[in-house]
Amino acid sequence: MEKISKTISILIFSILLVVIGTVIWSFFNPYAQVLLLPLGFLSIYYLLLFSFVRLIGNKSSKPWKYLIIFMVVVPILSFAYGYNTFIRFSITVLNSITE
Repeated sequence: MEKISKTISILIFSILLVVIGTVIWSFFNPYAQVLLLPLGFLSIYYLLLFSFVRLIGNKSSKPWKYLIIFMVVVPILSFAYGYNTFIRFSITVLNSITE
């Protein structure tokens, strides 16, 4: 579980770097703000998963380990395959907030 915890913390850090890059990019391109909503969802999801892994501790069995690995990989794959859907959803949310 220690390796999974480190992997999740690396994912959280990399998403944080992408969020900072997106904020800087939004100064030059106003459409970059569309990426902030999906990245925010991913960061909150991985923070909750990280706290769950810390809560379980090192005493867990192999099924828990495989479940957590599955829970780490699925959001990345769904974001990669459904990128257009996430972007449309973000545009809809941003338009409803600004109107």
